[in-house]
Amino acid sequence: MNLNHVNLCSSDVPALTATLEQHFEYRIIQAGTVPDEAWAANPGSHFAMLTGGDGSNIVITEIRPTPDGRSAYPSGFHIGIMQPTAQAVIEKHEELTKAGYQPGPLSDGFEAVGATWTAFYCPVGDGLEIEVNHRTRSPVLDN
Repeated sequence: MNLNHVNLCSSDVPALTATLEQHFEYRIIQAGTVPDEAWAANPGSHFAMLTGGDGSNIVITEIRPTPDGRSAYPSGFHIGIMQPTAQAVIEKHEELTKAGYQPGPLSDGFEAVGATWTAFYCPVGDGLEIEVNHRTRSPVLDN
């Protein structure tokens, strides 16, 4: 069994799509407006389907902005994007900062589930965060 895709919701589908394209090497495979069909949820809303170089797929569907800027996601919800090295995580933090994002502090060298991690979280709108990380090999995770 394989995970087919993850659906993320955004009040600004083009902005989240652009972030994933420009900074995380995803590319659009389809984008547009949800058709007015019996099977379709939210006809007329925007969507985008993206694929990553690793074969992962993300679907982004439009939601209405939350009142008063509250989060559309529960506390702690995030997606994680693995980098090939700890240095790549540090460089991605710098890249996102220069691009005007406000990534959180970089955590370097913490241990969890048998690995040493370098990571940070970056808010990308609607309360969604992307965790950018690298980890060493782990006897727990790499069986």
